[in-house]
Amino acid sequence: MDDINAKISDPYKDAKISILLSCKYGDELLGLCDNLLSSSKDVSDVEFLVKIDNYEEAKKCQEILEHKPFQYKILIYPSFYGRMSNHIAFNNLYNISSGKLIWFVAGDCRIVKGDWYKTFSKFLDENVYKDRIFNIAVPMDNGKGYKQICGINVVTREWCDFFNGISPLPNADRWLSKLSREIGRCFNIEESELLSHYPKGRRTLSKQQRKDLFKPSLKKAVRKFREKCE
Repeated sequence: MDDINAKISDPYKDAKISILLSCKYGDELLGLCDNLLSSSKDVSDVEFLVKIDNYEEAKKCQEILEHKPFQYKILIYPSFYGRMSNHIAFNNLYNISSGKLIWFVAGDCRIVKGDWYKTFSKFLDENVYKDRIFNIAVPMDNGKGYKQICGINVVTREWCDFFNGISPLPNADRWLSKLSREIGRCFNIEESELLSHYPKGRRTLSKQQRKDLFKPSLKKAVRKFREKCE
């Protein structure tokens, strides 16, 4: 019976952190993995989930992860509408993830200061909110602090379960930052503890699209959360 239970249970059921990456090339994954391992060596209970749309590059990703200490899963399907549908990839990766904390990330993200594993792990030991719905936001090294949208947002599994995934729209970093601040569930990490770097990016949704799509969706999510808390 124990053998059967082992075979039908989640092999990564003990994962603490799930890192979700949507990428085009294996080199993106390699650069990110090397950076994360330079910051923290204790990653035996961390899983990497990669979505990619090129079979040959997917094989490269597998080869890379085979030689890294991470648990891993690779999902292959078409790119659909590129950056406009990246949130679909992240939501799909979440659905096959096992971790207690969910971190969606871009391939060009880099940790430039601090131990990300140690910093994120401590939140699993602190029962600040009974429902465990919260976001951990990591500042970027551009000197703007929290006046901007944080590139790294790490949410709990309970967050994703309640809000039905990472994001219903592109620009998931904006979605998680804005939503967590609106509902008062954002832990802002100090720069002295953990600091990230992202190259300057481009907006996916235009100002008009954010007005027509993003803001109404955000209001709906905030209302859903507040109704739960009443």
